[in-house]
Amino acid sequence: MIRDSYWLDMPYTPSVPLSGELDVDVVVIGGGVTGVTGALFLAEGGARVAVLERREVASGATGRNGGFMLAGTHEYYVEAVEELTDLYGADGRRMAGEAWRIALENHDLMAGLMAKYEIQCDYYRHGSYVMAMKRPDRGSHADPLERIVRSYNLLREDGFDVEYLDENGLYDIKHSPQLAGALWNKFDGELHPVKYVRGLASAASGLGVRFFENTPVTSIERRGAGGIGRGADGNGRGDSGGRGDSGGRGVSGGRGVSAVSRTGSGVSSPGGLVVHTPGGRIRTQHVLLGMNAYTPQLDARYERRIIPHRGQVFTTEPVSERLFNGVFYANDGWEFWRQLHDGPGEGGRLLFGGGRNHHLRAERGFHFLRRRGRRIRTYRGYKERPTRAVQRSNDRAFNSTFPHLAALARSHRWGGVMGFSYDSSPFVGETETPGVHIVAGFTGRGNAYATVAARMVSDRLLGRPSAVEDQFETVKKVFDPLRGGIDAENRRR
Repeated sequence: MIRDSYWLDMPYTPSVPLSGELDVDVVVIGGGVTGVTGALFLAEGGARVAVLERREVASGATGRNGGFMLAGTHEYYVEAVEELTDLYGADGRRMAGEAWRIALENHDLMAGLMAKYEIQCDYYRHGSYVMAMKRPDRGSHADPLERIVRSYNLLREDGFDVEYLDENGLYDIKHSPQLAGALWNKFDGELHPVKYVRGLASAASGLGVRFFENTPVTSIERRGAGGIGRGADGNGRGDSGGRGDSGGRGVSGGRGVSAVSRTGSGVSSPGGLVVHTPGGRIRTQHVLLGMNAYTPQLDARYERRIIPHRGQVFTTEPVSERLFNGVFYANDGWEFWRQLHDGPGEGGRLLFGGGRNHHLRAERGFHFLRRRGRRIRTYRGYKERPTRAVQRSNDRAFNSTFPHLAALARSHRWGGVMGFSYDSSPFVGETETPGVHIVAGFTGRGNAYATVAARMVSDRLLGRPSAVEDQFETVKKVFDPLRGGIDAENRRR
């Protein structure tokens, strides 16, 4: 049994670390789905791009998730409607619908990139199933069928292709005595996330993007001012110019950003930002932070806005028959599963994840220790190694859900770190530091929004209209990169 991600258990040769100095138009920090997709879009527009990844491409959350392609910001559509209505009044339901449609646009963009660059990544679009368990687990709604039925009715009214399945309707797909009903979102899909992102990286390299792996960023310096980064004491240094004007710096804001300036294939003049690494530095006009949960480690202003949560997963040995298609999640998203497409024949391994609700204190957020009278922040939520306690919880849940499969051996066990925003929606746009842009805080839905968010930011950096922004007014409010501030209360689990 391997204690690391099944997705990453494949041959790979990383690029060399950065050594020396370089001038580019845009530096992308983070080699996951957000950073690599953004780099590809920018290169398609003619920009010179460098990607800095502190480990290997797709080695973070991108290579440690379940490979789900889900629409929406919440487990239940009705909850999105209720929460956005509380925040924005009568526009809340329309904004919830737009958040789902943005995710569908994201899905189509991903499928288009797969086709354009011939990326083979085990992509299927069989839909997702939001399951109601007969005996809901700890922390879940006592009556999940009520949430499912209400979500189904609202989604149908708002024009989405969904179907409600009662217990009898689940007979052919459930293979479990614990399932009472389900909402079938027919528009969702699944993929092999590492094959997908490394395929994108190969395409981006072909367009001139320079990848530097095993290259951590130590700081970002804004010429003539301060910078952001972590000092030796671990504290983030904010932009020395202060927060500045908080209005209009979002993706759809009024201040705008200067488009990438190019003369031929090069920058017209040295950039206003310098990105420092242990082996060198890069001068650039713009920086795109594609670090998701790891953003607060570089910029402390996001410590309350984005909280790290560890998720844990295992895969079984392969099963020769096809037990079910699609992806499944239950107990308000605390548990999820799917069958992979890795054979033999039509069969494949089973992937099962969850268990965090039984061990919340250990699996999320920042923690503090006292050492020699000093209060020291630790980052337990950033540890990727699977724990015995959570994996035991996952084993119990799997064996209860699929008692006829309980004897299957486990092939891989792993953990991954998600970035949960304080209000469930991602941050997309320019930060308080001019020229530094962010796409982060996906709350477990990176595959749902990272691509469309990277498209929005790259369009602005390239100085061209964004069809996504024009189509979806929601991004002006819900995805505002400056919302929350230092006093944000992160309530998300």
